[in-house]
Amino acid sequence: MSEMKFATSESLAGSSAVSIQSFLFDNIHRVIPMTNRNTAPGKSFNEMRRLRNTTLLAPLLSCMLLVVYSASVWGQAAGSEAESPVATVSVATKALPREIPGDFVGFSLEQSTAGSGLDAFQGVSASKSALPPAEQAVYALGHPGAPNEGYFRFMRNLGSSILRLGGNSQDNSCWDRSHAPHPEACEAELKAGDLKLFSDAAQASGWRLIIGLNLKQNSPSWTLGEVTQGIAREIKPEQVFALEIGNEPEGFPRTPYRPQPHSPEDHAKDFLEYVHAFQANPVAKQYAVVGPATCCTWRNARDLSVFADMVDAKNNLKWLTVHNYAATVCDGEAVSIERLLSPELMAEGNRGPGVPYALGQAGVWELMPLLDVARGSGLPIAMAETNSVSCGGMPGVSNAFAAALWGLDYMFSLAQDGFISVNFQSSYRPGGSSYNPIDTYGSETAPGSWNYHNVAEPLYYGLYLFSQNASGAHLLAATTESHANIHAYAVSRCPSCAVKIIIINKDMKAAGLVRVRLDRNMGAGALLFLDAPGLESLAADVRYGGQQFNSDGLIAAPTTKKVLRDAHGNYDFTLPNAAAAVLTVEPTR
Repeated sequence: MSEMKFATSESLAGSSAVSIQSFLFDNIHRVIPMTNRNTAPGKSFNEMRRLRNTTLLAPLLSCMLLVVYSASVWGQAAGSEAESPVATVSVATKALPREIPGDFVGFSLEQSTAGSGLDAFQGVSASKSALPPAEQAVYALGHPGAPNEGYFRFMRNLGSSILRLGGNSQDNSCWDRSHAPHPEACEAELKAGDLKLFSDAAQASGWRLIIGLNLKQNSPSWTLGEVTQGIAREIKPEQVFALEIGNEPEGFPRTPYRPQPHSPEDHAKDFLEYVHAFQANPVAKQYAVVGPATCCTWRNARDLSVFADMVDAKNNLKWLTVHNYAATVCDGEAVSIERLLSPELMAEGNRGPGVPYALGQAGVWELMPLLDVARGSGLPIAMAETNSVSCGGMPGVSNAFAAALWGLDYMFSLAQDGFISVNFQSSYRPGGSSYNPIDTYGSETAPGSWNYHNVAEPLYYGLYLFSQNASGAHLLAATTESHANIHAYAVSRCPSCAVKIIIINKDMKAAGLVRVRLDRNMGAGALLFLDAPGLESLAADVRYGGQQFNSDGLIAAPTTKKVLRDAHGNYDFTLPNAAAAVLTVEPTR
């Protein structure tokens, strides 16, 4: 007798009723013994087989089907129990606590490339050659008279928000250089066309502007000319969120433009002189101000309190602003992907005695005392300049997919803590910058005519995921049980709205089953991934729902996968390494 063809419970569990029936009939003749073919004289072998089949087949089929069904159910249960979740996320949906502002995610951009230490881009109009120069890095907003419309669309993709125009170039750039108190400190000159370009960006994107003013020159009357003759003429009043007086003033004592010593109290007095000059002017008094824009030795609760007490809301102060970078390469250090994604970096506490703040880096818990100062002063506090690694970023880390996952976790942490806004910095350095959310390249094809090529870096994908799924929503209470470096957050826009669960896999190796549990019955879920082949992957390999941005800021509709709620109320799916997932669960209808 030939061997019976057995099927496993796993294969049967996934088979149709027809395939199971086919399996039984293929093997039934091996179950019914046919060794004695002459036990009924006068009957043929086929007649004998039909008789035995008739009398035995029905009960036998019933028994075998019962066995197969039991084995399949057992196999499914055993398979489900065999794989332990790499993370279990529990979400409380019934309370809607803190709301994330709709304009939470924004950009911080240098005012000029020249003010950052780079020569102005020399295009065909300045070239002695008849051939246009090769495409190279250019200013993100474009050029006066030739705006970068693709970059404006990348801004618009994040919703309404705020573009901060500041950074180091803010105190190195001068309006009316010839009348500057210290013209030798003017590395770049701002002109009407530059301010008009800022206005173009606001108009095209729907964003408002924080416009940085030069405090290093320490001349309120000279700066007043920029406000009244430049900003007020070239930028619509409704496009200006606020003026920022000075950038990272703790660096001023290292320049010859302040007497020594120069303290946070001295800085607040300088700031107030500008404010009072603006308030006395019928044009300038319409603008609110933000500050102190501290990053380093003065970014602490004591010094922020000094500023908040001396320059308060009565002086038209709209926000307190601080800066932070997760890590630094300013002194030649190297930062690894593992370090950037480490839980310790995200949550490290205040530094001990003797460890300086001079590098401008902090974990989120180090920022908590600043939030206490803001609450005590009754003012919102914004993370007005930030990114992964100060001094231009770490190549292979700040421009890798790891930065997208870091940025996601960081934004949720800041939102949970109570920051009103976060602006990711783009900078221009002689050696290049690795942390820009969007890199822009261009070539001048004819005098005044430019072609731009924009590249969405991995960090931008993280910002896009956050703005599309979390901005304007309420944070829900979510807990993550995992031995891996996986974190989850949950949001919803209203008590009867869909719930979005964002799971961020920052682990160097882990992947596997994720189980999501909600505290009430809801409908089916839709699963979207932001992923890449590896944490080290660069922009060309990053996908949002299987799609990529083109140079003009356009992206196709993302692909999602349906996830059903099982009998135990769980939503199960497999989370790859180097990925973030968004599970959108709709309410029951």
